Amino acid sequence: MQSETKVNKVVVLGPIIIGGLVLVAAGFSVYTAVKTSTLDSKIKAVQRQLSDVSAKLTSMQAGMVTDGGDFKSAVQQALVGLEEDKLAEQRKDLFKGWENTSVDEKGRYIYGNPKARFTLINYEDLECPFCRRFHQTPKYLVDTANNGAINWEWRHFPLSFHEPMSTKGALIAECIGQQKGAQGFWAATNYWFTNTETNGKGFVGAEQMVALFQVDKAKYDACLTDKVIIKRIKADMDLGAESDVTGTPTTIVRDNLTGKEVAVVGAQPFAKFVGVIRGMVNEGQANSESNETPPAK
Repeated sequence: MQSETKVNKVVVLGPIIIGGLVLVAAGFSVYTAVKTSTLDSKIKAVQRQLSDVSAKLTSMQAGMVTDGGDFKSAVQQALVGLEEDKLAEQRKDLFKGWENTSVDEKGRYIYGNPKARFTLINYEDLECPFCRRFHQTPKYLVDTANNGAINWEWRHFPLSFHEPMSTKGALIAECIGQQKGAQGFWAATNYWFTNTETNGKGFVGAEQMVALFQVDKAKYDACLTDKVIIKRIKADMDLGAESDVTGTPTTIVRDNLTGKEVAVVGAQPFAKFVGVIRGMVNEGQANSESNETPPAK
């Protein structure tokens, strides 16, 4: 009896299982068909979108926007975003290396220790090719001097045959410095030298320095015609003329301890300045020794 019952269960369950498998297979087939159909629909939708974009690009190239300008506006916004990304990348190293800066009591920009014994008073023209070549020399002298013994003072001396670009560069640097401080001024002069074609040609993108340095444009524009800033540049030129400066770069090496000054004309190498400063040190020591009161006998 038990054997017959088992046989009957198998006989009954067999068709049920087979039927279930058939339904599952049928269901899977329907699901696959629906899924494939959905996927096809999505692919076709994407293809239509690509076709629309292609048509819009073609229309824009022909100078015609067919849908009210929305797409054109989106493209313009994307371009603005790319430009901002480019500026953000440039800003990463914009101020790097120009941290040790200050403004003295006369409003002049100083790089290095404000209380240094020696000052390199540097008359520069931002469009002078020799100044561009020389620009890193005084920085290196300051950076490598023992115990902050040397600092560097900038003075404007735009040359007439580089105008109007040389004065424009000076104004831009001053107006960036007005908002961004001494570090901004030195970074601006460095940026100008890095990019200019020199000899009065300037460089494409000079106007972008407003956005690059993130200064307030209204204040910046007002600064460019500010008589105080213009007089400051003129005052530097007058002081240069009084010191017989006729070309750039010209550096007046001043010993702040003794008051002695030595002019170094042209883009002279590092060693030239080391020699001048060493001579001043030796001369100062000799004068000090000669002025000492001899011991009583």
